[in-house]
Amino acid sequence: MTRAQALAIINAKLASLDDEHVMTVAEIVESMEAADELPRELTDHERTLVEQAKEDFRAGRSFSLDEARTLTDQFLAKRGVAPSRT
Repeated sequence: MTRAQALAIINAKLASLDDEHVMTVAEIVESMEAADELPRELTDHERTLVEQAKEDFRAGRSFSLDEARTLTDQFLAKRGVAPSRT
């Protein structure tokens, strides 16, 4: 995805958000400045996992939100945790 495509998606979605969600998005964007520094250095293993995740995403090996939620709910159900949404 290009920067222009990302901005177009963000702008299109913003128009449909209510005030509360727009304020939440603004808080997230403002917090990104503080997020430039990690609270600690990543381990080599963590760095490897981040790079694997980036490559998986670039190659289209990712789940939709619904797929991820279903898989997580199935995993947690084995441990007696209720579904995230009913």
